Amino acid sequence: MTHASTTDALIAEMVRATAAPDAFAAIRTKASNTIARYTATFGAPTGPLDVDALASFLGIARSDERPGHSKDAELVPIEDGRVSIRVNPDRPETRIRFSTAHEISHTFFPNYQAKTWCRTDARFRNRNNPDDLLEMLCDVGASELILPAPWFIEDAAKVSTAVGLVGLAKRYVASREATLRRFAESHERSLSAVFFSWKLKPTQKQTIGNLKQTSLFGIDPADLALQSKRLRLDYSIPSPKFLKTGAYLPPDKSIENDGPLYMAASTGQPCDGECWLDLGRLAGTYRVLAIPVWTDDDDLGPNGENGVGAIIEPIALNPSGKKASHGDHRLFD
Repeated sequence: MTHASTTDALIAEMVRATAAPDAFAAIRTKASNTIARYTATFGAPTGPLDVDALASFLGIARSDERPGHSKDAELVPIEDGRVSIRVNPDRPETRIRFSTAHEISHTFFPNYQAKTWCRTDARFRNRNNPDDLLEMLCDVGASELILPAPWFIEDAAKVSTAVGLVGLAKRYVASREATLRRFAESHERSLSAVFFSWKLKPTQKQTIGNLKQTSLFGIDPADLALQSKRLRLDYSIPSPKFLKTGAYLPPDKSIENDGPLYMAASTGQPCDGECWLDLGRLAGTYRVLAIPVWTDDDDLGPNGENGVGAIIEPIALNPSGKKASHGDHRLFD
């Protein structure tokens, strides 16, 4: 049995055990059942869920060792068939909380004690790869744990601005990215969470910034690579209703240096606005709630800009694909 098929089997067994219609529904069921057991013992949370207390409640130890194979966290087997979580203490508190919840979610799969599980970068996952899919499922489980229903859903329904999204993240001591994901996944309206980072387009990666090549104008290759970065789409998380529309946002599409997405990235402040989005048959004007997200120094834009996440919601669709002319911004090239 190959490693991929083994991972497939772990996912399939979790789905079978929960009788859920798919793997995403199964991991949500596992997480919600865990929250129900925890609150039945300690009562409903009056503030952010204590993920360390939750791990202890589940019999998961917390190690003082740093993760050896991940920038964020990992779940490692220890004695007596138990497991321990190693977390990078240098990460922001919100990232530590999410990483801890992510590793807890690994225990929702069978045979989780058999190996070390390492949290990977969400930007480089391929859903068709079973290992990446399992990591994506653990992110979904983590969101369910740190942003639990029904409390988060009730609070999210009251949010209508980018500033409100930031406040929601602070209330739950959750990362802005996790909050946006959960906001979209649990919302009843047709909207999507989108995430952008500063990077080169795939065709540029082999030609720009290559230290073995010399620029025609004597520009340092590293500087050329930095100045060539654009704010490009990493991935999107649609709400259930938005998903039914069939909308697809291809990765690596870039935005121009204007509009609410760029303004949030460049100013470091939440930004609201209406703008044109070319989404094929769902092209039209969208409401955008954009907020800057935590960004590694190496991933900042040419002028120190942050990565950005946003909630986008269609206002007026224009299937003809013709851009409105009265002050709208075309975000995708």
